[in-house]
Amino acid sequence: MGYKAEFLSQAEVCAIYQCLDGHIHFKYRTLDIAMDTCDFQQVAEVFIKALHVLQKAEKPTTEEIDLENMDAHVKV
Repeated sequence: MGYKAEFLSQAEVCAIYQCLDGHIHFKYRTLDIAMDTCDFQQVAEVFIKALHVLQKAEKPTTEEIDLENMDAHVKV
């Protein structure tokens, strides 16, 4: 593995960089995974799909209720 040549993206706990050997590295805390461009593209697509699924799950669902036609019984 060569010297960390170029950071492509980084945050508090993870980073993506390209070494002088041309590998793209995904570093998460103490884990450092080196891959070629094709593998990185597949990994990135999986992360993107997972993010979309999580975002859909977090969006609140809104239901419209027709109060006028609701069958409600009044108790006295």
